Amino acid sequence: MGLDAVKTKIESLGGNVEVETKVNEGSKFKIRLPLTLAIIQALLIKVGEEIYAIPLGSIDSTINVAPNEIKTIQNQEVILLRGQIIPIVRLASVLNVMSAAPTARQTADSSELFIVIVHMGDRKAGIIVDNLIGQQEIVIKSLGKLLAGIKVIAGATILGNGQVALILDVGSLIAR
Repeated sequence: MGLDAVKTKIESLGGNVEVETKVNEGSKFKIRLPLTLAIIQALLIKVGEEIYAIPLGSIDSTINVAPNEIKTIQNQEVILLRGQIIPIVRLASVLNVMSAAPTARQTADSSELFIVIVHMGDRKAGIIVDNLIGQQEIVIKSLGKLLAGIKVIAGATILGNGQVALILDVGSLIAR
């Protein structure tokens, strides 16, 4: 009776439940829910006047670096972090958003930069952001078919104040 109530509730949300049973091995329950119902932990960041979310499972750390610590190797900006060379992604230029972060041409005595170190598998990258807002649980909303071709955006969420924040696709940022 209890599992029937679970199945009914999941189906009312647009999902489904599959049960696979093997003799002397046990049962496997597969529960599928629409992407619009996925809840994740995310770090909210700011670039220019826009707020974005980075899934917490993709984040290694957040660091501050001086602009003069960013070096260029083979036309790619990098930093040295704990003996490892990490490529840098300037999120403002990827998203074509005005940023408050100093560019490579500005002087080395500018204020420090916020960098979010992210990973996808064994690959890492540092994403330069203007500000770190904080950690929050968010509900993922899909972008629909019209906006599905935007590679760096995985979805969107509506924040408590009603503002929409785009959720970044870390894998496509690292692959750049």
